[in-house]
Amino acid sequence: MSQAHDDRNMRQPREIVLTREIAAPRALLFRLWTEPEHLMRWWGPQNMTAPSASVDLREGGAWRHCILTQEGKEYWSHGRYLEIAPPERLVFSFAWENQEGNAEHPMQVTVEFHERGEKTHLVFRKVELPDDTELKLQTGGWAQALDKYAAYAEATSREG
Repeated sequence: MSQAHDDRNMRQPREIVLTREIAAPRALLFRLWTEPEHLMRWWGPQNMTAPSASVDLREGGAWRHCILTQEGKEYWSHGRYLEIAPPERLVFSFAWENQEGNAEHPMQVTVEFHERGEKTHLVFRKVELPDDTELKLQTGGWAQALDKYAAYAEATSREG
C-alpha cells in the first residue's frame, strides 16, 4: 500500500527574520511598538506614512493600522495581541484587509527585545506568509520599516 504525500505539508513555512542593533533602551523600544502616537511615526515602508494606528494593548486586544502610499492608496492591516511581556516580547496576529475590510491570509509576528549594554538587539519574526511573492514584498517592506523604526528610536532616545 502506498502513501500519498502532500508537498505543501513538507515545505518549510515561509518566514521573515530581521534583526537590528538599536542605540536605545528596550523599554523605549517596546513602547514605540505599542503606542499609537509612536507607531504613526515609523510604521510602514519608506515613502509611506501611517495616518491611523489603534491599539488595545492587552492579550486578546485588537490593533488596526493604515499605511498610505504617496499616490494616496491606503493599505489596512489588523490583528490581535497574543502575548505581551514588556519590555521583552510582543506577539500578535497580522492580516492585510481586502477592499471589504475582511482579513486576508493570517500571519503571526513576534518581536523580541534583548538588552546588549547601552543598545538593544531587536529580533523581528513573521511567519505563515502565504506565498513567495508576499514573502519577498514583505521582507523588503519590513526591512524598510525597521530602518525607520531604528532611526526614530535612536532620535527619541537622544531627546530623552
